[in-house]
Amino acid sequence: MKRVKTITACLVFFSMICSNDAISQRKILRQIKEKTKAKANQKVDETTTKGVDKGFSEIDSLFKKKEVKENDPQHIDKENESPVQTETSTVVDSNSSDSTTEGIGFGLYTKFTFEPGNKIIFYDDFAKDKLGDFPLNWETNGSGEVVTNSLFEGNWFSVSGRNGYFPLTGELPENYTLEFDIVTNGLAKNNSATSLVLNFLNKKSYASGAAGGHGHFSIGMSSSHTMSVGNTGAEKTQRMQTNLNRRFIPDEKVHFSIAVNKKRLRVWMNEDKVIDNPTLLVGNMGRFLLFETYGINPEKEHVVLLSNIKLAEAAEDMRSTLLESGRFSTTGIYFNTGKADIKPESFAIIKSVAIYLKENPDVNMQIIGHTDAQGEESFNMQLSESRALAVKQALINQFQIEESRISTLGKGESEPTDDNSTEKGRANNRRVEFVKN
Repeated sequence: MKRVKTITACLVFFSMICSNDAISQRKILRQIKEKTKAKANQKVDETTTKGVDKGFSEIDSLFKKKEVKENDPQHIDKENESPVQTETSTVVDSNSSDSTTEGIGFGLYTKFTFEPGNKIIFYDDFAKDKLGDFPLNWETNGSGEVVTNSLFEGNWFSVSGRNGYFPLTGELPENYTLEFDIVTNGLAKNNSATSLVLNFLNKKSYASGAAGGHGHFSIGMSSSHTMSVGNTGAEKTQRMQTNLNRRFIPDEKVHFSIAVNKKRLRVWMNEDKVIDNPTLLVGNMGRFLLFETYGINPEKEHVVLLSNIKLAEAAEDMRSTLLESGRFSTTGIYFNTGKADIKPESFAIIKSVAIYLKENPDVNMQIIGHTDAQGEESFNMQLSESRALAVKQALINQFQIEESRISTLGKGESEPTDDNSTEKGRANNRRVEFVKN
């Protein structure tokens, strides 16, 4: 009987709690649910982060071709859409007090000395090529195709086997620059002789061996191979061959920047200079370029992708141009598509402008932004203004140039210097101009 009374008392007590604190209990239950959900989301985030950190090998279906139906209305819309309109754009408001770029992260690129040429000869990001097809602006003695991947946006040119890939540039000038990105997968533990070789030829050829004398820069893409540089068949010149104490970075996006100045060859991998040879390219070496692949085997899950390939003629330097004409235009200040965020590889050009201003304290400068004709005209005008302002703020914040010496202007798509219907033309129209006041 005593036990029954005790149980009854407990039930009454619990009933009182339920009656008096029903709202509190609901709050507690809700908090428990919220904490449980947050914990689960945190676990998912941690798992995702670890998956990305492990690299491409942990992600299923990373590199993929997409079958596209030409009559698909959605496909047609996407083909005609401007990248400026389709992404969430970050445009700096020139009237806002927060329109600064104090957070620009040039990072290790503060040691980067590469300055790209001013007039673009060839540009290809494969944006207009159909996925699964060979790109229109290239030739080959083998095969290749345009693909996408789940980590890096845009279209990419997948190369493989032992093939030669020839960009349709025509004969190149004595002085030019080349830039391109490489994305790889499945090469971190690769021991086979896998490489991508950039050949500097004196005539058009799909194989370096058939071109006669040529210079070459070999990017060894395996755990047991390094990079090397050399030439062969040189005209009355001793052959050069040097293995570099530098290794390629597999399973990441790597940016290469190359400068050809007559006989001189310089190469940067990301922000680091890896080659500076003043006499490598003798004769007419370098008038044509050939990308040549060795041992890239899809059956072993080797993936090598190229994109953002830009060749530009290197004209007179900025100081000479400003002295002679009072204005200097460059396509070498890079921004994210549809945004005013300056990319870190733009450091060298902006630094050159800063040095010029410091050496000439009586000179004031106007910075003018220009865009291509993709997207709405009003948006492009605002974007060009924001980009000019971003360059100004970089000069002020990174190099301590007085704000009163710099003015900005945006001209949008109103003053094209090239054909907006081509990739090369649009790349030339996306530029920043510096004018002495």
